[in-house]
Amino acid sequence: MPTLGAALRLERLDELKNWIQESDRDVEIQDPSYDFPLGKWKEKADYWNKSMPDYRGRLGVHGPYDGIPLASRDPDAQAFAQKKLLDCLDFCEAIAATHCVIHSPFHFLGSSAACHTPAFGQEHLIGNTLATLEPVIERAAQIGCILVVENIFDRHTAALRALVDAIESPYLMRSVDTGHSQISYKTASGPSPEFCILEADETLEHIHLQDTNGENDYHWTPGLGDINWQGVFRAIDQIKAAPRLIIEVRDIMGAYEYFKKNELAD
Repeated sequence: MPTLGAALRLERLDELKNWIQESDRDVEIQDPSYDFPLGKWKEKADYWNKSMPDYRGRLGVHGPYDGIPLASRDPDAQAFAQKKLLDCLDFCEAIAATHCVIHSPFHFLGSSAACHTPAFGQEHLIGNTLATLEPVIERAAQIGCILVVENIFDRHTAALRALVDAIESPYLMRSVDTGHSQISYKTASGPSPEFCILEADETLEHIHLQDTNGENDYHWTPGLGDINWQGVFRAIDQIKAAPRLIIEVRDIMGAYEYFKKNELAD
């Protein structure tokens, strides 16, 4: 069975430390996606390094996203996004993190059929995103940290596939959030979480595991919503990649026990 990891803020590290260390579980530090002023991360980096000197799992972070416009055509907006993401990568370097989650830049007002197709703005959005991410990907490659772009409002997977293909770098890969996929599936005729995993295939570096009934991004403990978890883990087993499986709910141990009880993961 695959081994589960978890997303957490550093304030919860002591609570989960033994569980993490018992199997060198993957960890995603989420502090940079909250209140994370530029250059103010040294104390957090020191705390991790002193608390986990013998950690051998795969460490990552959730990068900043609030007000970070990856697909803007405005050079000033692009510069701001670069500044925030490069600062986050400095934090990644300080703690030897090897993945950093960024949010999909694809938003669309219109039908799911037209959403980010070549006829409706895909080329321009990808070009703008490339311009924003160029120095960020270069820095990520220098420190060995893979950027993983997470589906957010995406109603299908084609634009994300096109973005990764256009950049052609091993330092930009895909992330699937099961809850986000389920919302799109239930409300906008989007692909199911298991389809998103299968389609991402060799580009899939990372998965956020969280449940919902499709009406809101609840981040429920698995089993409380209506995601087909058997299908999700069957899809994971079928793809070429070995993504990090990151529980992203408040009740981390409840999620772990659900997956373990159902013999899906440990």
